[in-house]
Amino acid sequence: MVIRESLEPAIFSIMFPRTAIDIYIEIVQADGGTRCVGIIAASLALADAGVPLKDLVAGCAAGKIDGTLVLDLNDTEDKCGEADLPLAFMPRTKEITLLQMDGSLSPEEFKDATNLAITGCEEIYEMQRETLKKKYAENRDEINSEKTTTKEGD
Repeated sequence: MVIRESLEPAIFSIMFPRTAIDIYIEIVQADGGTRCVGIIAASLALADAGVPLKDLVAGCAAGKIDGTLVLDLNDTEDKCGEADLPLAFMPRTKEITLLQMDGSLSPEEFKDATNLAITGCEEIYEMQRETLKKKYAENRDEINSEKTTTKEGD
């Protein structure tokens, strides 16, 4: 449900009336951050499948460990830390699509942790974009290579 709610704002659902999009995520091995990585992977899968999106959705968590704000908590830090703040974000529209928090933060720490998670999302977003560009550049090169081979064989 959380992943669905974080991705729905990105999808041009008006283009798919009376349609359901099923997304299945299998986490093979985890050391924390499964919600965020699931959101990242699902967003990439939607884009790769050609589903029209307003923007990719990136996810990242910030937290508080021993009084210090940190980015991308591992499993132990998540369980033993003072706070965990997973966030999903669409950088182009500056829209937060998921914001949860376990633990407690002061208002100032909450603001700083949110900004830290957004910064992490922006970095992940660039990696998502580069991954898609690389895939489609490789596909383009393969198609062009096949066209060249076909022309030579004529």
